[in-house]
Amino acid sequence: MNGGMDPLSDLPDADQFEALLTREELRRGRTDETLVVAVLDLDGLREANTRHGAAAGTEMLRQCADALARSLRAVDDVARTGADEFSVLLHATDARSATSWARRFEDALESSTTLHPAAPLTCSIGIADTTESPSLMEAALRARRRMEVVQAVRKLRRNREREA
Repeated sequence: MNGGMDPLSDLPDADQFEALLTREELRRGRTDETLVVAVLDLDGLREANTRHGAAAGTEMLRQCADALARSLRAVDDVARTGADEFSVLLHATDARSATSWARRFEDALESSTTLHPAAPLTCSIGIADTTESPSLMEAALRARRRMEVVQAVRKLRRNREREA
């Protein structure tokens, strides 16, 4: 496995997260624990890099990673799984509790970035739990699709606001 730590966010990388899902899937076969996968995309990273420089984009990633760390319990896992994407595994959690976590995280993210040029930072989040998916990998795919829907809706809203 080539996985390791992401140097910009100091979080595990995508390979590590995939390995975690594989291990947790095996463990889940022995327990009835409900797990939630959340996939989030940091809004506006590409624009911040273009408008304010790579250092601003790196700072956005670090602030997002810090807000995630502050909002998660010690038993939960987080990784940077793409250029502007993070994935979270919430243990012993259902979709309703995960939605509450997502709101707390979004509040932490917005409040922690008031001095950033791209402030306030926002993200698009998709959530899926193991009660609706046959495997953690399927839950991760379902969460990603839901995140993409949130992104598309936000993009439409922004475009409408610009036209108004």
